[in-house]
Amino acid sequence: MRDPRRLIREMGPAAFCISQLTIGGMLISSLLHPLIIVFMALGAYSMLAAPADDIPASVLSLFVIDTINVFGSYLVFLGLGLGPMIGHERRLIGWRWTGVSLYWLMTSAAAWRAVLELRSRPFFWNKTPHHPSGKRA
Repeated sequence: MRDPRRLIREMGPAAFCISQLTIGGMLISSLLHPLIIVFMALGAYSMLAAPADDIPASVLSLFVIDTINVFGSYLVFLGLGLGPMIGHERRLIGWRWTGVSLYWLMTSAAAWRAVLELRSRPFFWNKTPHHPSGKRA
């Protein structure tokens, strides 16, 4: 992306647009995931507090669509992760697959931290420290 015109020539306009939508979609979904969870929780709370016949069909249908999208995304994420694993690796995962929603919230926290650091410290790179183990290959 340092030279978008060159990238468009190399990739072609359609592939360029698809890559921009993919990368932008991942970033936006990481940033907005907590907001979606809050809206779903507030919606569920308000629908549970209201009588069933007072809930408009449009509100209920949007809530169902949102719920299917969020949990469907979790299932696709799990499927893509578990699909290439062998049986032994799947057994090692065990019950930890239940933490997918927490994982996505932590990803969102990291994305928000990166946005804030980009604004406050644009030339800082927050790296994971790696210490040598002392072992040689």
